[in-house]
Amino acid sequence: MKKYLLNTSMLFVMSTMFLACNEEDIPVNLSKKNVNDIDVEFNVPSTYVFERDGVSTVSFGGQTTRLSMAKEILGYLAIDSGKSEQDLEAAFAHTAGADDFSSTELNESSKSVKSKVAASDDLFGDDALAKEAIQALMSGFLKKQVTEVVPNSLIEAAPGVAGFVGSRYVSAKGLEYNQAFNKGLIGALVVDQVLNNYLGDNRISNESYIADNTTETLESGKNYTKYEHHFDEAYGYVYGDATVDGESPITTEGDKFLFKYIAKVNGDSDFSGIQDQIFKAFKLGRSAVVAKEYGVLRDAIEILQYQISKVIGVRAVHYLQAGKEDLASEAYASALHGLSEGYGFIYSLQFTRNPETDAPYFTFSEVNAMIAKLEKGNGFWDLADGVVLDEISNQISAKFDFTTAQAAE
Repeated sequence: MKKYLLNTSMLFVMSTMFLACNEEDIPVNLSKKNVNDIDVEFNVPSTYVFERDGVSTVSFGGQTTRLSMAKEILGYLAIDSGKSEQDLEAAFAHTAGADDFSSTELNESSKSVKSKVAASDDLFGDDALAKEAIQALMSGFLKKQVTEVVPNSLIEAAPGVAGFVGSRYVSAKGLEYNQAFNKGLIGALVVDQVLNNYLGDNRISNESYIADNTTETLESGKNYTKYEHHFDEAYGYVYGDATVDGESPITTEGDKFLFKYIAKVNGDSDFSGIQDQIFKAFKLGRSAVVAKEYGVLRDAIEILQYQISKVIGVRAVHYLQAGKEDLASEAYASALHGLSEGYGFIYSLQFTRNPETDAPYFTFSEVNAMIAKLEKGNGFWDLADGVVLDEISNQISAKFDFTTAQAAE
């Protein structure tokens, strides 16, 4: 991602000639990984509160709606939910007015979870086939829970046989489809929308959006510019759960997606401070939008790319290693649960974004190759020797700046 070294006064003068500016000619900074390394000459608030003329400019209601829908769908994956394959798919691809959820507000909404899965401008804007394939895979997790696992819920699972293991319900390969869907959605919905859509190049580099933000041209009937709103929508996918304090998100409350796992990674002493880094980077970036300091905005976005992507990598390795230990001790319920979570986080790696390459840390093909190794033969049941789990863990760790041992703790 190119980084603009522009100050406020320059932008005001250049606003009339912005369309003639070639971004390739603008110098770039080296990528920064710590928000405290960025020098700023404008105010950054202690909470995510931004106002214009005493009225809030922050809005991410659409993100709260989709996160609420996604949480309800997770509940529908419970063995005793009574939901059919058709019920699950209808909720996933919700249409306005359909009675898919527990609240009138969600049912009346025109938004859906599926429409935003693998739907970023940067990664999928020109790749409808990849988008459809990923959406179909997520729908497949829902279908298989109902058609493969629920009918076998009274059968004890074994290699090649779906059923229960302790309090867990798994496929014939030992996979919990609800965990694959949940953790896969963290990448395919949340991370993709944050890093590759609302904070992606197609929106952040949009000259019209920048010019309107510079002149504070507001969206019709709103108190925010399009640029401000896009940044808030990215923020909302992380902190927009209805149970979370969006202004000062300290505890994860009822969040089931990215914010929950940012906090979990932060709880490991090797990664302590990452939660603060991400929140501060969001505040810094939004403040930079207000101050029209687009170079600082780019710095903040690169920190978000780096830190959020690292959360996905750490949790993928963490769960693979936890599963390895549990398999060795024949604690199968815990092992299959952990490996299912790791499976979902591995799938999410293809939606990350490396600030040094401006591409995902792992490609679609690389992710599918790792998944294929996990699914080979009897799947998780065949991984007790730990060789494949270590191989994949080390492959992931090598792309980041942590070790497998650090992530395993």
